[in-house]
Amino acid sequence: MTYKIIEILFPVFVITIIGIIYAKKVKIDINSINKINLDIFIPFLIFYSISSKLPNISVLGYFSLGAIIIVFGSGLILYPFVKLMKLNVNSFLPAMMFNNSINLGLPLALLSFGQEAMALFIALSLVQVIGQFTIAEMMYGGKIDIKDMFKNPVIIATIFGLLFNYFNITFTSTINVTLELLSQVAIPLILFALGVRLSTVKLENIKVGIIGAILCPLSGLIMAFLAIYLFEYSELQQKLLILFGLLPTAVLNAILAEKYNKDSSMVASIVAIGNIFTIIYLPIALYFLL
Repeated sequence: MTYKIIEILFPVFVITIIGIIYAKKVKIDINSINKINLDIFIPFLIFYSISSKLPNISVLGYFSLGAIIIVFGSGLILYPFVKLMKLNVNSFLPAMMFNNSINLGLPLALLSFGQEAMALFIALSLVQVIGQFTIAEMMYGGKIDIKDMFKNPVIIATIFGLLFNYFNITFTSTINVTLELLSQVAIPLILFALGVRLSTVKLENIKVGIIGAILCPLSGLIMAFLAIYLFEYSELQQKLLILFGLLPTAVLNAILAEKYNKDSSMVASIVAIGNIFTIIYLPIALYFLL
């Protein structure tokens, strides 16, 4: 079991650390890398996974309800605490609700449970991504643009993946190999970009950062168990929900907080400390999940 956990986490942490070290030594435009990944490789990964690796798309809608409970339930149960601590609701709560499901969740789902699990995990990630670009954007001070959301390559790839799966459209071996190669670029690039982004985060407001780093996975785990209690999910789906709930704060929260000048140093500290804490608790979580 220990070897299996190392086998899963070693590539995740190593590629992320490589990104951190490289960014410290070389000036790199991470925005361009992220744009390429979000516009090309991640959409191909999502399309290929949903269209070819998921046996039945009917489970996605039902499964995504679990993600909705985790994302928005975390905000609800932590709201009284935020008010009690006199923290800014519009900057602290989004950091608790919207986790690192793309940068960290997808690689972990793939390495831990395989291609089908990653395809299922996409349903959870989509709830987080849509919420991040709508609810979180609005909470930080931005405006919601529905038209832009439907122009998002990730959303477009999801729609086409669902259609191809529903109509059972298959590809030739040549196209399959091409799609697989394009998909395989996404995960290493996601982890490398995570490392580069973490290298730019400054540790300030350490006390609030530690509190947020603990509350984010804790509230997510509580809500994951609630979702499992409410719905009849398979064993694999239950494990994926727990994994989703345990993920740390998304890096995008720090970017949005900085963009709209909403306690950016506090949010950045939560992001940095939360991702560091995964070194401690993810091996323990995987021990029980595998």
